[in-house]
Amino acid sequence: MKESVIQKGILDYLELYGRSNPCYWFRAGSGAVKTQQGRFFRSGKPGCPDIVLCLTCKNSRGIYIGVFVGMEVKTDKGRQSKTQKDAEKNIISAGGYYYIIRSISDAKKAIKEIREKVFKL
Repeated sequence: MKESVIQKGILDYLELYGRSNPCYWFRAGSGAVKTQQGRFFRSGKPGCPDIVLCLTCKNSRGIYIGVFVGMEVKTDKGRQSKTQKDAEKNIISAGGYYYIIRSISDAKKAIKEIREKVFKL
């Protein structure tokens, strides 16, 4: 299965998940586009995860707490580039979470893990 198909399924799942759970997500990524004038326009930060997600939960005081989650979508045989590995290290060292996601099931497991570990739900 192509990475784009997996990613589309995860984005559809997050759309449904967000209807009943407070969260914010977007498809991220980086790259370059050649303009008509022949110049390159660079977008994003190299190594940025494919999907960036902020999961939230209300604590005992009624205050929402957010957790940064980076999801790098890969096929079964897909591997991280050096810049993606560097981004993973930086996200984790900043207190965020980073997952290699190969299916919708992996995305669901990642969200469940955070809800159980971090939010104790």
